[in-house]
Amino acid sequence: MTRETAYAYWGRDAVEHALRYEEPEPITTELTRIIKEQSKALAPSAFREWALTEPWPRFCTIVWIVSGALRERIGKVDLPKTLLGERELDDDDG
Repeated sequence: MTRETAYAYWGRDAVEHALRYEEPEPITTELTRIIKEQSKALAPSAFREWALTEPWPRFCTIVWIVSGALRERIGKVDLPKTLLGERELDDDDG
């Protein structure tokens, strides 16, 4: 999918806002499976609606995947830390 696909689903402003969110849900095998299943099973309008019912951090991750932004930025390592399941260590974490 492409950014234009994401714009068609949710509008440019919503997509760009979601991509700026600092704490999206981590990408997991389970989440990618769910997105793939939903995109195959649902008509585009139903997929759009399904994604909008997800919690904001998860919706942001869906946008990262659907828009192709993940592919664009992974090589630059320019991603929110939580997207890949990373987090900053507190001083007490070692």
